[in-house]
Amino acid sequence: MTTIERVDPATPAYDEWYAVYRSGHDRPFDQPYSYAEQRVNLTPDAYRDAIALLGRDADGIAVSAACAELPLRDNREFAYVELVTSPPRRREGHGSAVLDALVDLVRERGRTRLLAEITWGVGEDGEPARRFARRHGFEADLLDAIRELPLPATVPDLVLDRGYELRTWRGPCPPDLVDEYASLRHQMMQQVPSGEAGLEGEFWDATRVRHDEEQWEQQDREAQVTVARHRETGRLAGHTQLVFPADDEVFQWDTLVLPEHRGHGLGLALKVRTMEAAADLLEGRRRITTYNAASNAHMIRVNEKLGFVQTAWCEEVLRRL
Repeated sequence: MTTIERVDPATPAYDEWYAVYRSGHDRPFDQPYSYAEQRVNLTPDAYRDAIALLGRDADGIAVSAACAELPLRDNREFAYVELVTSPPRRREGHGSAVLDALVDLVRERGRTRLLAEITWGVGEDGEPARRFARRHGFEADLLDAIRELPLPATVPDLVLDRGYELRTWRGPCPPDLVDEYASLRHQMMQQVPSGEAGLEGEFWDATRVRHDEEQWEQQDREAQVTVARHRETGRLAGHTQLVFPADDEVFQWDTLVLPEHRGHGLGLALKVRTMEAAADLLEGRRRITTYNAASNAHMIRVNEKLGFVQTAWCEEVLRRL
């Protein structure tokens, strides 16, 4: 029997929830969010609601954890869900019990589509997790490749088309760029492969950019952000984010070049400039991890030029309620 309880991340119960969550991320390519990062992720705000559930066995021991993030300003039919079970307690039904309870709660909130992720290493087949997902009504939607760049790394020389200039920063986005930068963030979902789930562009404006920056500070994250500006029009053409959590990991997050500016080498230039500017932050870190849709051949080539090597697969799976 599994007992399910709702967890408030501001209470001591979060410690137990996080311990289970962390134990379930037990593979080298599948690193968990930090304690501070996940607590912020699970705290509702103006842009998303959140649910966290903890499953206990008959002896009251915490054995499974699940969470859902529910967007409030876009994609309001979706819930982004995650489920983990402590490795020694898998295949006892605890994960299924917590997932079923989570599904009931997101259905009550009017959500009709659930998105989750399954990861497995290169050379593995991922079948145990995929069978579990299929048994619970999830279908494959998009395949991503996970790549890593071991550090320290030699950065290629920066080659920049003369029609563009680059600006990079840490901390708050410069005030003169924040509105256009928000527009780039909004277009990310529309311009990259996103499967057949039907995701719309995320809501972004200057206020949300500032909110995001405040959350990063609460999560002990630092970021090096670089944008490309088209000299002739003065408009932003693309951006990239290199994110540094409190541990020794680094994550290459969003990279986007708008369609009308592709073919000028901006994707590589943005990443090279960002790594140059973040040299002091990269020192002592062990790797940079990035995800790309397996169909995004251009960005994969860019990452391989930087030295990234594939280590795992990530399958995005969809369940329609």
